[in-house]
Amino acid sequence: MSKKTIKDHIIFWGVLLFSFALIQFFQDGNAQSFWIIFAQNLKHLPGYLLAAYVFNYVLLQYYYKERRYVIFAIFSIGLFYISSALDRVFTVYVYEPIFRKPPFVQESLAQIFGDWEFLMEGYLLPLLMATFAMTIDRIITQKNKNEKALLQLERDKNKAELGALKAQIHPHFLFNTLNNLYALTLQKSDKAPETVATLSSMLDYMLYQCNDRLVSLEKEVALLENYIALERLRYGDDIEIAFAKAINEEMKIGPLILLSIVENAFKHGASGSIDIPKIYIELKQEGTQLYFTVKNTKDDIQQSDETSYTKGIGVSNVKKQLSLLYTDYSYDVVDENGWYCVALRINTDIKND
Repeated sequence: MSKKTIKDHIIFWGVLLFSFALIQFFQDGNAQSFWIIFAQNLKHLPGYLLAAYVFNYVLLQYYYKERRYVIFAIFSIGLFYISSALDRVFTVYVYEPIFRKPPFVQESLAQIFGDWEFLMEGYLLPLLMATFAMTIDRIITQKNKNEKALLQLERDKNKAELGALKAQIHPHFLFNTLNNLYALTLQKSDKAPETVATLSSMLDYMLYQCNDRLVSLEKEVALLENYIALERLRYGDDIEIAFAKAINEEMKIGPLILLSIVENAFKHGASGSIDIPKIYIELKQEGTQLYFTVKNTKDDIQQSDETSYTKGIGVSNVKKQLSLLYTDYSYDVVDENGWYCVALRINTDIKND
């Protein structure tokens, strides 16, 4: 038994005896000092302890839970009878010789155990109250432990799921970027070394610095800016990109959510079938609310298949990650006359624990 458990049991019995003394104090009409009544109630403690611990830790555990109800009932009756007798024995042979002035009648053990009617009337009720108070306390304590254990399991499950989502994002992003790098290499572009340096910085962050449940918004913005820089290197003047932000960079957010949305916009909005693709990104904060809007012009595939934008690893990962991290958020995709617009709102103050 741990120190905390021992402390909890001492507190339980202290509160219980205090409650019994308080009830008796008001029943007696304040005839005696409360603390004298409290001290007198200590004489009942051995009987309470025997009944409560044997009932809760032996009879319930090994007979009631095993559905041996007849034996449980017989042993319970015997336990409460013996505990009541022990309470009386302690009173007669320990308490009264110390605290009462003689002469007084001292019953024999045979008289005490034989007078079951007196034991039931004088000792059984508080004994039962003490025993069942411990039973209720154990049920509540166990319920709290079970809830904490389930909560921890849910947290561990969410953490594992988030880790799996990130593990999917890493190769997905790396595949797309290496394709870009490969194209630059084929063109023998002098942009290739700069691309490698930017990619290295991004991968260092994604692999080693975003393993926490929530990360700095400042670092996520830097990741976005690096990604946009890579796309600028790839497309040059053949694309129009704008990124506006008005944020408090001390805010924290789930890692890689914003990147996945932007990457999806480039995947669908920077197609060669569009003369001058346009991608507009806006990030702003209002109190604990974070707003992220990404608009891109639609390519031919999106014009003919409006569901293509909402499919794929990136989009499904974003939705799953949001559901695991937050309880107050919205994720909307709007088709606006040749444009696709993703509008994300997150209340960063309300999170799934």
